[in-house]
Amino acid sequence: MKISLKKIAGFTLIELMIYLAILSVITVVVADAFLILNKGKGGVEAKSELNSNLRFVIERMKRDVSSASSLTTPNTTAATSSSLVLVVGANSISYTITNDRIARQVDAQPVEYISSDKVKITSLYFNRLENTNTVLDKKRISVEINIFATYNSTSPDWQYSQSERTSVDLNQDF
Repeated sequence: MKISLKKIAGFTLIELMIYLAILSVITVVVADAFLILNKGKGGVEAKSELNSNLRFVIERMKRDVSSASSLTTPNTTAATSSSLVLVVGANSISYTITNDRIARQVDAQPVEYISSDKVKITSLYFNRLENTNTVLDKKRISVEINIFATYNSTSPDWQYSQSERTSVDLNQDF
């Protein structure tokens, strides 16, 4: 009597453990790469949002300052103020920080926030600059705008801060 043993094709326990170990290593590497990409994406989005907001705010302020006929606050040369009050036509326009955002108000109308709630304005101040031409006996008034802002997030991956500084001349004949 002859007993015949058929060889059954399959994996041994050792082979299965090796495959699982390789699969585990690949999974860890892919998950780590995904986390690194996600962290980088957060930083890029925070920087983009902050830059976009600051550009918009600065351009809006520049437009109002260059259209202004007079500057009420700051009121003296080299004076620094946390608010800006301009006269544009028959309207008084003011800029201040309210609830960590830049608020723009025209006369007694409701406040308009010109910065996003995703951006926290930590510092806003204005300097009055004057340049006198003694030959023509005329004075040129400018406003220096200084803004410091951070992205409004508690996540360390989304932290970004930036400051902007520019100056704008009032609408005056020189």
